[in-house]
Amino acid sequence: MTDSKENESPETHAPMLQWRDINALTLADESPCVTIYVPTTPVSNYREENRILYKDQVKKVGEALEQRDMDKYERDALLEQLESVGANEVFWTHQQYGLAVFASSKRFTVRRMMTSPAEAQGIVADSFHLRPALRAASNWMDYQVLCVSVQDVALYDANQDAIVEVDLHSDVPRGMGDALGKPDTSPNRKDSESAGSNSTDLKNYFKEVDKAIRAYHGNTIRPLVLAAVAEHQGLYREVSEHPNLLENGLDHDPFEAIRQSNLGEQAWQIAERATRDNIEQIIDRYNERAAHKEGASALEDVAYSATIGQIDTLLIDETARVEGSVDGNGRIEYGAAGDGYTDDVLDKIAEFVIASDGDVKFVPGNMMPTDTGVAAVLRYAMEPET
Repeated sequence: MTDSKENESPETHAPMLQWRDINALTLADESPCVTIYVPTTPVSNYREENRILYKDQVKKVGEALEQRDMDKYERDALLEQLESVGANEVFWTHQQYGLAVFASSKRFTVRRMMTSPAEAQGIVADSFHLRPALRAASNWMDYQVLCVSVQDVALYDANQDAIVEVDLHSDVPRGMGDALGKPDTSPNRKDSESAGSNSTDLKNYFKEVDKAIRAYHGNTIRPLVLAAVAEHQGLYREVSEHPNLLENGLDHDPFEAIRQSNLGEQAWQIAERATRDNIEQIIDRYNERAAHKEGASALEDVAYSATIGQIDTLLIDETARVEGSVDGNGRIEYGAAGDGYTDDVLDKIAEFVIASDGDVKFVPGNMMPTDTGVAAVLRYAMEPET
């Protein structure tokens, strides 16, 4: 086993699945690759069921590895890492709606997911099985909520059904005192009472928060909802350079909403329109580009464009499935999915797009501008056929 690991000790708390995780997994060239998905729940009463379901998949993986011609030490080391997940009972009390584990000789990645996989899976193959992860990381309803007050800062990943706090980087300020080196920020005073006390300090504070969020948590195309008191909304936007910050925000104390457990419900009312607008804008771009041969919908054309890095943004029908695979030259081999779930043309196309820094969105079929299951906005026009 090499020592290039992404999760050395996932004992009690696994990070949320992010876009950058998918990007790294698409570049994996080692074999075998172990993938495990387990539907979970944040309800702690079901932690034992979650643990048993995961152990069943590890057993399934162990049986599959036994059938492989591989070094016994490497096989045992892989299983030992898989068995270490959830060994601490506290781990199962910090779940969301899905658990994903990716293991090989070069990586060991454990992630929580905000969307539940359709079923528990334990797969050993020559590449990672990314279908559930792709859909979890590319959900069209995903957005973020940035909560800012004078005393605190918090960031949440969210969608229509769930909201999960992000573990902030240590360089993100946890309040104005932390950002400006002023220990007394009057924690008992409401933000609305201190809003106009020192606008220069507030601006500098908001600049530091904005800069840190972009630097350490900005690798996303998801809309960002600002949750802050009304008096701070305009001031924060005045200094912010975040490209995804929405025009409208949640304009009251976000930490009160957190205490009342309704931050997600309130933020979704703002984010829903933005997420739909985002997809509609992509569709408009596709229709405009397609008229100038800078859009593609034929599956063979999209597959080839994906392999040469030509696709800027890809829409995929979230329920569509095309059995088969795509080789490195963009050729589609149909009907090659022997077990029914490890090979899918659309998933493979999505992996190529992600590897070339393109954006992928899985959307409802009734929102798709084509009937082929895909719609690609190209970075440059397709070459005319000769």
